[in-house]
Amino acid sequence: MSSSLVALAKELSRTRPEELPEKFLQLQQLLQRSTSITSLKYEIISLDILPILLLTLRQEFTTIPNGWRLAAMNLGPLACSCMCVEVDKTNVKTKTWSTKFFDRYLPQGVDSFILLTRHLQDRYMQEKKSHLRQDYVTYMTTVMNNLLEVLNFHSNQYGLIKQALVSNKFMELFLTDDVYICALMINSFEDIVRKGRRLTGSSVFNDLSNKLKQDYVNELAYKLTVFDNNEVGKAAVRALIAVCETDSSIVTLLADKFKGLPTILQRWQGRGFGMDLQDLLAIIRRTTRGGPYSREYQRENYAASRIQACWRGFATRKRLAKANKAMRQFQTSFRKRKLREAQLKDRERERAEVQYQATREHYRRLRQFKLQQMQTIKLLPASEVEKFLEIQRLQSATKIQAAFRGYSQRRNLTNGGRNRLIAERAARRIQRTYRRYRQRKQAELDRRQERLKYIKPTILTEAKREELLEQIDQWRSERAPRPMSNEEFQALHDRAQDSLNRYVTTNRAWRRIEQRQRLLLHMMDNDSEFLLTNHPKLKSAVDPTNPTEVSLNQLDKAAAYLTHPSSAIRYRARQDHIDAMKFARAPWYKTIQMANMDDEEEDEDEYLNRGGLDDFGRNDILNNPNRFEYEKRKFYQFTPTSSIQRLH
Repeated sequence: MSSSLVALAKELSRTRPEELPEKFLQLQQLLQRSTSITSLKYEIISLDILPILLLTLRQEFTTIPNGWRLAAMNLGPLACSCMCVEVDKTNVKTKTWSTKFFDRYLPQGVDSFILLTRHLQDRYMQEKKSHLRQDYVTYMTTVMNNLLEVLNFHSNQYGLIKQALVSNKFMELFLTDDVYICALMINSFEDIVRKGRRLTGSSVFNDLSNKLKQDYVNELAYKLTVFDNNEVGKAAVRALIAVCETDSSIVTLLADKFKGLPTILQRWQGRGFGMDLQDLLAIIRRTTRGGPYSREYQRENYAASRIQACWRGFATRKRLAKANKAMRQFQTSFRKRKLREAQLKDRERERAEVQYQATREHYRRLRQFKLQQMQTIKLLPASEVEKFLEIQRLQSATKIQAAFRGYSQRRNLTNGGRNRLIAERAARRIQRTYRRYRQRKQAELDRRQERLKYIKPTILTEAKREELLEQIDQWRSERAPRPMSNEEFQALHDRAQDSLNRYVTTNRAWRRIEQRQRLLLHMMDNDSEFLLTNHPKLKSAVDPTNPTEVSLNQLDKAAAYLTHPSSAIRYRARQDHIDAMKFARAPWYKTIQMANMDDEEEDEDEYLNRGGLDDFGRNDILNNPNRFEYEKRKFYQFTPTSSIQRLH
């Protein structure tokens, strides 16, 4: 058992009643933080904290700040949560207090919720401010929802439902005249009645006394008669349907006692009740099955009304759409007509303005011309005035005649001359096109004749053959070789012999010199590499017993080894052996690389064997005297004297 819960129970037992609501907030926090809510609820019930909470709901919260809000929004949901728990009477943990829970705590909780709602109703009726009244309505709705949740959770406890319906406080709440509370209580009454239906046997509402049932039915009928609110009317109709479905005797009561009820229900037609109103009328007039007030007839009548309403709506919308389309077309055509009229007026106004401006300009120019003419006449001598006026008259006549001829031509064009002009232009264009076509055809024939000239005939005629022979003889005669004398032939022969002799002697000597030079350099490279890599160690030439003395035998042996003529051969053979072993033991990709390296060495050896120069280089040296002298000096500078003497 939780120690904090035990401490809270002890503290609650010692707390004054007006301080209990604040203490129960700690219990609410414990429930919110708990991981095992069911076990905690069992502990709350076993420690008798639940009856203290239910008694707290019955007290007056006016003296506590925000007491009614605390009771409705915090304590009510807390009590509902503690009461909504599964309790097994055969379980060891709950066996000790399970009977007390069902017999005392649950009925006490139902009464506490109803009493709290009654207190909230009193506060609501006393309050004058609208926003506070709305808060109290919210509080009552929350408490009634908690009550319905408890009844729904313990739906097999029909005694709780009967206790709620039999309660005087619940009846007092039900007999209210306020619209909001009336709608709330009727909805709650309907839910309680529907929850009271048993799977077998009569319902809980049927077990009530006839007087109590009549009181509920009378109140519902009264609300349908007096109230004009849709929410109240709809809730009352649904409640009457629920009552009639649970108890068949109520139907007879409604039919006998409330004979004018169907007439009263007619005023609720078209208020958004749907089929509920028709179902209630059918239930009331169930005795006249098949008549105009039967349920089947009412349903068919309602369905026919819906179909007719849908059709009338469709037809009306169709006519309205057609009328809207026609009106849009009419408005569009009217606007276009008005726009055209406005544009026409604007064009006429602009044309009149232009004509007016042109007339003014004409008169201004005419006046200016008259003034200039008068000024000119004043400046002219008297003998020249007549001549000037005659010239002016001739110019005026020319202008008048030109204007008349232009007018005549325009009139002729208007009266058919335009068509004649178009026909003449078309004829000229056709003739021009035809002439160009004839020219293109003639040019094509000429080009074809030119090509035919170069086509060889299939048979060589005698005339053509003689012509070709004449051309050949003429070409030979023009290009006959010039004869040379014996002296010229001898001089040419001598020059060729001298050039050949000089080339052979010089090239052979230089080739030998270059080969010898390359060979000596190659031997020097081999000897130097051999000396650097394979010479005897100095340690082998020194006596190990006497490091300061040099052994003459070892030195002589080293000197003989270094000066032996076959040392280069041994070095070369040893290198070839090492290369062969590497080639044999290396992987395949290494062998390819080594083969490429051998090819490069062979190319280098071939270059050395050729003397380091190709034919082009040798010819360049022989033909260039300056380079010949340079190579000669370089040869004598780097070649030993003995080698030069042997070559000579």
